Amino acid sequence: MIVFLTLLYVGLLALLVKIRLIKLNLFWKLSPLLWMVLLFVALFIPMQWGAPGGTVNVYQYVVEITPNVSGEVTEVPVQPLQPVKKGDLLFKIDPTPFQAAVNELEAGLKLAAINLKRAQNLYAKKAGPKIDVDRLQAEADQYQGKLEKARYDLRETMVRAPGNGYATGVTLRPGQRVTNLPLQGWLSFVNDDSSRVVIGIDQIYARHVQTGQKAEVTFKILPGKVIPAKVIAASPITPQAQLGPSGAVPSAPTPGMLPQPYGVVLELEKDAFVESGLAPLDIGRIPGGAIGSGAVYTDSVGFTHVIRKIMLRMQSWLNYILPY
Repeated sequence: MIVFLTLLYVGLLALLVKIRLIKLNLFWKLSPLLWMVLLFVALFIPMQWGAPGGTVNVYQYVVEITPNVSGEVTEVPVQPLQPVKKGDLLFKIDPTPFQAAVNELEAGLKLAAINLKRAQNLYAKKAGPKIDVDRLQAEADQYQGKLEKARYDLRETMVRAPGNGYATGVTLRPGQRVTNLPLQGWLSFVNDDSSRVVIGIDQIYARHVQTGQKAEVTFKILPGKVIPAKVIAASPITPQAQLGPSGAVPSAPTPGMLPQPYGVVLELEKDAFVESGLAPLDIGRIPGGAIGSGAVYTDSVGFTHVIRKIMLRMQSWLNYILPY
């Protein structure tokens, strides 16, 4: 941007020299250099905290689907990348052994209820001990608890979508046996209700960013378009602050550590992607992994906002020809 404004200045200077309003002496020859220094000090340095910019990425939560029961898969109706609603069937496990367990426990509970009623009648007539009533009551309660667990297992043979979204990488096929081990996911489900648009703001400028401030973003997938947004949250931590459980002694900070930017969560203008004509992707309003650039307009040095807006719009048009 400095080069662009300097070229404009040089063009204006050449015009003034041509029409003889000024004489090209040593001062005017060196004036483009002075102009660049003035722009850098008076405009572009304050812009870094008045309208800090950064890289934008769209994050989406991916749920690794693991069934709560083990068994043989009999049906996989879900299709990859096709929208599904919360509660739609993803795949089905053979319910035969689970239905048999339910039937067995229902029969046992029925018999326990009959025996309990008989014992209660005998106890009421003082022909039977109270301990028989208590024992049969406990037996009926045990059957009831086991039956509820068996019915739950039977329901869980129908593995359903945890939210609105789509499945990706559907390699599961009927005949395959799945287990309920938490270390093994059998299907990846992308929840399109949980997209997060995040911009990385350098630590030196993050102190100026506050919730509610206006922002703008532009994405590679939408060249030529700038989308209004606002700040809704800011992450108070970076990966450098995380200490995972380990037997090793954590290393102390060193001067060679580079400060990582803080993630600032943005909320895009309602239906921004739909209104922008994002035709190729019907699976969600905001495609996960969409990369771009953005800026937050803070409450400081507001006169620099216009320069950042111009730069952002120039970047949006460059997205037509620059893939990175």
